[in-house]
Amino acid sequence: MTIDPDSRRSIRKIAREDFVACPVWEWALNEEHSDGHGESFVRPTALASLPLGVVRHYIVSATATLSDGSVLPACAEVSVRVKKVLIEPMFIFLQDRHLDFGGTETRTVLSHYIKQADARPVSWELAVPLDGETAPPKGTVRRSLAERLAQVWKRVSGGAQRKTILAP
Repeated sequence: MTIDPDSRRSIRKIAREDFVACPVWEWALNEEHSDGHGESFVRPTALASLPLGVVRHYIVSATATLSDGSVLPACAEVSVRVKKVLIEPMFIFLQDRHLDFGGTETRTVLSHYIKQADARPVSWELAVPLDGETAPPKGTVRRSLAERLAQVWKRVSGGAQRKTILAP
């Protein structure tokens, strides 16, 4: 695959179609001052897997599985260190929008989209493997500590109200 050097774009402007054409993009670091590109620009790569051992930062095509089982296109940031790989889901593509993986607006929009209350991403999977692996990495999305505490509080306070109502 030949990569056009003029295909760089702001991460805010990247679209699902860009990931279909090229599943691995990298931050266009050290190019911030050329041709008006800022630090938020990414460029496509011809990589079919993510190389290990060289410090690099990639934006990679992924899928997000929602709480109802629906699967939507997404992307994740992959930071390759010398001996470690960090993967952080970034956003979900929904029509022409980028929905932050952990955003509260995301849950509202997804709930309207799939017509189910409390819709949220529960897992993700990259579109490409790491070098030497046969399957792409995948992971789960945990609720924030605040959300988990709120859920416990809701159960505890809801149970106390039922006991009060049922008491003679």
